[in-house]
This record gives sequence, structure tokens and C-alpha cells, in this order.
Amino acid sequence: MPLAEDAAPAVSEAMPNHLFTFPCPCCNKMIEVDTRSGKARAVRAEESKQAGALDDLLASQKQDQRRLDDIFRTAKGSVARSADELDAKLQRAKEEAKKDKDEKPRTPFDLD
Repeated sequence: MPLAEDAAPAVSEAMPNHLFTFPCPCCNKMIEVDTRSGKARAVRAEESKQAGALDDLLASQKQDQRRLDDIFRTAKGSVARSADELDAKLQRAKEEAKKDKDEKPRTPFDLD
């Protein structure tokens, strides 16, 4: 199957002969392959351009932290509510068991 011209591996003059960059066929990200070591990595040009954007990174990290804290707090409350519901069900079952002291609980061996 012939490759399209834009999908062909590209070698830059600045790159050594053992480094090849080409687009991923699935996600169209640029992939850099080192033929000497056999390692591949995704090349992100936008990261090198934004090397000085530490304030933006910090702000996004704080926003993610607030979002994750909110999700954790919601999940913690949900677990606490379900634990309270299970405790209430257990207490009701204990009360019903106290009312029926004469009746033995059924076991799988009694079914024969």
C-alpha cells in the first residue's frame, strides 16, 4: 500500500540520521523514533513553544485540584450515605430477628 506524500517519514537536516519523525496513523500526533535505541516518543511542538508559561500551568493545576477535590468530596458523601443506609437495614433486620426468637433461620441444609 503506497504512503501518501504527507504521511511519509520526514527527516530534518537538523536531526541526526537515526531520528525519524512521522505522523501517527491513528491520532495524527507527530512521533519521533530513534533507530539506534529503538525508542519512540510523541513530539509535542506546542510544549516547546510554551516553555515560559509556568503561571498558566500553575493556574490549570489549581483548577484541576479544585475539580478533583469536589469530585472526591461528592464521592465521600455518597459512600457515607450508603454506609448509613446499610447500617439502617442491619438495625431493621436485627429488630425483626428479635421479634421472631422462636423461629430458627433457614439454612441450605434444611432445604433437603
